[in-house]
Amino acid sequence: MNSVEFGKKCRPYNKAYYALFGEVPSPSDYACSNDEFLETMRRCVEKKVKIDVLLQEVKNPKDVKQ
Repeated sequence: MNSVEFGKKCRPYNKAYYALFGEVPSPSDYACSNDEFLETMRRCVEKKVKIDVLLQEVKNPKDVKQ
């Protein structure tokens, strides 16, 4: 999926995540595909857990290839 599609699909989860935790995680900070990130955001909102519980953060986001 392209970045515009991805952004539109993430929007409702970003809003819900922000309401829960006061922040919105960036996909570039995690070692996963956009599809995996979107699914993880859905699960985070559903289970009310921070994304760090479900995804491993990359130490250097520039090392992630998408």
